[in-house]
Amino acid sequence: MAKVTCYGFDGEGKGSVDLPGQWFGAEVNKNVLYQAARAERTNRRAGTANTLTRAQVRGGGAKPWRQKGTGRARAGSIRSPLWPGGGRVHGPKSKHWNERVPQQVRRAAFASALTDRAQGGAVRVVELDAFEAPKTKRLVEALGRWEAGDGARTLLLTSRYDDALYRSGRNVAWLTIKKFADASALDVLDHDTIVVEKGAWETRGAAGEA
Repeated sequence: MAKVTCYGFDGEGKGSVDLPGQWFGAEVNKNVLYQAARAERTNRRAGTANTLTRAQVRGGGAKPWRQKGTGRARAGSIRSPLWPGGGRVHGPKSKHWNERVPQQVRRAAFASALTDRAQGGAVRVVELDAFEAPKTKRLVEALGRWEAGDGARTLLLTSRYDDALYRSGRNVAWLTIKKFADASALDVLDHDTIVVEKGAWETRGAAGEA
């Protein structure tokens, strides 16, 4: 287990804490990282892009003009793909994007991502104070004392949902707040600094569990 300093809300050290090896001392497996990150990005796709073929476009039942004698090219429908407002050839169709990743792989990827950030010195462990009411300035100042934020993408992982805390950080563009139990490998990879509430890792099962 690696030891890191635990900081209070005032930025003062509160002693050292052991980071659990199953999350912060795992083997960095690039294969599971790639698989989990790719699947999550794929599953975020809405799949709502849709175009109409000539058979689906409304109208165009009558032949625009007779076949012969006009001097113009033959035409059978104003909904031909050659006409403005006509159908589209081989256009995108709506589909359901879903790529399933086993839970054990997702957890292994999450542990790999956290370990990579910990090895790079980008993990902070903190003790969070209760928020009586939303206060963005107070949260941003605390992040600065923890050497997080200041424009760098920061992920704050908490042990439980705190409405006042979440509302304090929702308008900070570079900050994401999530429960440790709900975060994914992609969440960790998309941020430069990871701030973890002390003990938050106890809310999630071990990385090797099925």
